[in-house]
Amino acid sequence: MNFHSLDYFVFLALAIAGYFALARRAVLRLGFVLFASCVFYMAWNPAYIALILFSITVDYFAGRAIHGAPTDERRRLWLAISIIVNLGLLGTFKYYNFFSSAVADGARLFGATLEPAHLNVMLPVGISFYTFESLSYTIDVYRRRIEPTRNFVRFAFFITFFPHLVAGPIVRAADFLPQLDERPRLTAQRVGEGAFLIATGLVKKVVFADYLAVNLVDRVFDDPTAYSSLEVMIGLYAYTLQIFCDFSGYTDVARGSAMFFGLRLPENFDRPYQAQSPAEFWRRWHMTLSTWLRDYLYFPLGGSQVAPLRAYFNLWLTVFLVGLWHGAAWTFVIYGMLHASAMVIHRYFYRRSGRSARSVDTPAMRALKVLGTLHFVVLSRIFFRAASVGDALGVIRQLLEGSTASFHVTASVWLLLLLGYAAHYTPRSLFEAGQRRFVGLPATVQGLLLAGVAGTLMLVATQDVVPYIYFQF
Repeated sequence: MNFHSLDYFVFLALAIAGYFALARRAVLRLGFVLFASCVFYMAWNPAYIALILFSITVDYFAGRAIHGAPTDERRRLWLAISIIVNLGLLGTFKYYNFFSSAVADGARLFGATLEPAHLNVMLPVGISFYTFESLSYTIDVYRRRIEPTRNFVRFAFFITFFPHLVAGPIVRAADFLPQLDERPRLTAQRVGEGAFLIATGLVKKVVFADYLAVNLVDRVFDDPTAYSSLEVMIGLYAYTLQIFCDFSGYTDVARGSAMFFGLRLPENFDRPYQAQSPAEFWRRWHMTLSTWLRDYLYFPLGGSQVAPLRAYFNLWLTVFLVGLWHGAAWTFVIYGMLHASAMVIHRYFYRRSGRSARSVDTPAMRALKVLGTLHFVVLSRIFFRAASVGDALGVIRQLLEGSTASFHVTASVWLLLLLGYAAHYTPRSLFEAGQRRFVGLPATVQGLLLAGVAGTLMLVATQDVVPYIYFQF
């Protein structure tokens, strides 16, 4: 059930109606949406709902056991159980086949023959997202940052709430659970903000991401030799815009949908292609993942408060795992290594330069930094998008071939690239001002504008169904 389908909005309307019909009955209200969220997830693969419910049950009881344990040893034991169960499921379904093949390939280098034992299973949709959410809960209980909830329905609602279930943003219990204490109510402010976010997200997905995918990006990566070097480079720019519009568009719809329940989800993007360094890029891109690994891996390893070599290793490992989190393939290993190495190199030279965070650059220098960071991201995404390392090398070879024809790039693709990047480099304040103006309009005018957006989407939507990119993670 894709967010840009009519089925989703019928489902959303029914879920909202039931939620507010039970507004005075907290457990029934949450239970109704919990059931709806399970139905939503089962639209992909009914059997895998058992994995989520198993993980929820383990972490619910682990949280209570950690809180009530009489000794530190018991607390650590229950935390270990939670970590092993969650990472065990994630590792089995997402990484087992990859590492099994890697071990067999490594054995061949030494003359041994191993037959990898592959699991014939599909990757559960959203497993990387809900695993991190559930783990953050037990870790925060262990750290005594939150009290465990004693209501199983509340905890299950937090994990399965359908707007963020399959592709984030990654939500933390400390931010989400307290919102459930309030009796839900709809205000004109929330309705306006939610509708604006949903409309924005759908435009990003349907008008920009899907059109660029179908009309250039997929074609370039399917057969790069059919395109000139210039067209391949334009295809990389298009993919860079596509993946931003696709993922941030999903997040906008998720956040907008949650607002209709009176709930707020965290932001996940802050104009990442305005970043002036690899470090700033990861502070702006998929922020809930970056901050999760910072808080639950980088800081526990010692962060930068250790010996220099260890600090660089901590940074490298954290960013490398950001890359590997996206998928179990050598392409993602290389992608993670590229970004991890770039972060370490940037930090090394930044510290050697003696510059401080308050140093002021000229506009020209800032522009060069943005341009350099953007092109590092664009080129590294060859490995993110390619189906294999061989395919990625094929794209690189064609990119270096040197031809400059561009007749495969249509006027509509050029227009979307221009509009998309121009919008991305506008100040954030312009978007916020537009949202405030929309919220301040009369309901009838809002409705007419939304109807216009819906009509436009129907006209420009591609016939091919283009799934959200981050569903595969």
